[in-house]
Amino acid sequence: MTAIPSFRTVQADSVEVAALKSKTNLASVSLGSKIVSFSDEFFAEAENMLKDTEAVFLPEEFTERGKWMDGWETRRHNKKYDWAIVQLGYAGAIYGFDIDTSHFTGNHAPVVSIEAANATEADVRSGKAQFEEILPKVDMNPGSHHYFVYGAPTKTYTHLRVNNYPDGGIARLRVYGQVVPQTIVASADGLVDLAFVGNGGRAVACSNQHFCSPSNLLLPGRGKTMGDGWETRRSRTPNHNDWAILKLGVPGYVDKVEFDTKQFCGNFPPLVTLHGTVSAEDVPAADAQWTELVGAVPLTADAQHYFDAVGPKDVAFTHVKFTMYPDGGIKRIRINGRPASS
Repeated sequence: MTAIPSFRTVQADSVEVAALKSKTNLASVSLGSKIVSFSDEFFAEAENMLKDTEAVFLPEEFTERGKWMDGWETRRHNKKYDWAIVQLGYAGAIYGFDIDTSHFTGNHAPVVSIEAANATEADVRSGKAQFEEILPKVDMNPGSHHYFVYGAPTKTYTHLRVNNYPDGGIARLRVYGQVVPQTIVASADGLVDLAFVGNGGRAVACSNQHFCSPSNLLLPGRGKTMGDGWETRRSRTPNHNDWAILKLGVPGYVDKVEFDTKQFCGNFPPLVTLHGTVSAEDVPAADAQWTELVGAVPLTADAQHYFDAVGPKDVAFTHVKFTMYPDGGIKRIRINGRPASS
């Protein structure tokens, strides 16, 4: 029997939670995460747990089955327990969870546990997948975020089974971790998007994320709304710039770059640059040496912009720094190149 990983409960305002949120939410619907199966969803669908938006409460909203709730809610009086199986958007090692019961007050899940498996969807659906407990039964409070952080990242998993004792509601499930690519995803021209979230890339630092997070820059596709890009607040300071540092999931040689301003029309950055560096740290040191990959180039509204990277072709970069002058918003960044190793 596999030992349960060591974990601890931490408070929402702790440095541990801040560090946790810098990881990738492996259960995000934006990554393709989905519900494979469930025991019950009488009042509210299990897939609601995977929404990227915060849960909301609409006092006057009802359905034919009762009160509308923005989460997963099962019927009452379960003599055993309810469960839902989540397929993570990408396989990954888990650093911790946020189990959120926001707006579930007299109807929240009193106790939750989580099991995990590394298996194909077919094996999960057929019951052949071997699940192991990675979070034992923990008490839930009504209307609250519950953060659990591991002492070390778990093994790589593809699926979770969320157990709800005996029944009730969970608003959101955030599964913070690091994508562990099972295969490297190549772009249309045969190059690899070194920064793509599916290849393990993630945003590790930024100057500002007032409207939305730079993590969105690395998501699949071109997004649905302006809200799933990165946008900073308006600057009133002369010579201001905003920046985001992206840690490449696959260190490599940068050949071509794409900056996509889809749906950013009155708020796209007029001028941008891109630089690369090599660092063993998650966030490069303040004195890191940055090499220009794309010089100061103008962007336009609601368009994909393509550039050939300049600079050395024999340096395998680990990070890139994207800078906007003076501020604004952008939907996606693609760092296409050749991996340093197969």
